[in-house]
Amino acid sequence: RSGTGVQVVLIMAAFGTWCGRAEVVDKFIDVLACATSFHQKLEPTGLSSNRTECICQRLKNHYYYATLYDIRGRIPIYSAYVLEESTTSRPSISSSNWYLEPMLSGLNSTNMEKPSSQLIQENLDLIDENQAVNDDYRNSGYTRGHLNPSLHHSSEAQLATFTYTNMAPQESDLNSATWNQYETYLRNKILPSCIETHVLTGVIPSGTDPGQGTWIKERVNVPTFFWGAFCCVRKGGAWLTEARLGRNSRPFDVKTLTVSQLEEVLTKEFGQDVTIFPNGCVSVV
Repeated sequence: RSGTGVQVVLIMAAFGTWCGRAEVVDKFIDVLACATSFHQKLEPTGLSSNRTECICQRLKNHYYYATLYDIRGRIPIYSAYVLEESTTSRPSISSSNWYLEPMLSGLNSTNMEKPSSQLIQENLDLIDENQAVNDDYRNSGYTRGHLNPSLHHSSEAQLATFTYTNMAPQESDLNSATWNQYETYLRNKILPSCIETHVLTGVIPSGTDPGQGTWIKERVNVPTFFWGAFCCVRKGGAWLTEARLGRNSRPFDVKTLTVSQLEEVLTKEFGQDVTIFPNGCVSVV
């Protein structure tokens, strides 16, 4: 599996500068409760395209976070959220019952739905055209890697992370070890020291179509890297920001970067200028 830079031409050919069809929302800013998932209500630039959808992740008529979703690769490009204290245990929910997004298939529902719902059951062929489903991951050798992890939330917000539009194929050694260490660092070290922390977690696709890069069942793209960045606001107006880049193959290393360094990597991969926090987030030394 390739490192950064190898897939540049493939990504450049596919990614432009906008959210695609308006089956969910045209822009995250269209829904204020969704826009608050981003620092200063400003989404990243340079990562959306005519194959991505802006999903305001909504469960039981409440918005929880935002996801930019690649309907051809059937993976999220990123999820954005506000880091929260976790006071409840991980929900006991089978992967066969994880949520799906009807609006990606043009169905009339503004909430994520369980696979057992009547709406999903009556439209199964439509549903899996534009998003991954449980059968894609079954016996694939990959875990269902949360971009927005449940341990960064509580109660219903925690449950809302269990949707396949928030999942990307992740090697178990990255998911349960080095990337989990980063997620735990955010919860245990960053959260207590910040008034508010906005987090972005994303992936670098390995290709744009089956035959380019690594895919599950020629349907779901397997990312080469997972990436993360956060912007923490501290008391007195101080700021702290960091980034991570995790390899989704051996040796499963996770590098600590500045946000600017991560933006350089993503700009090279996506073929256009990427800005994670458009108005910046100044580091505290």
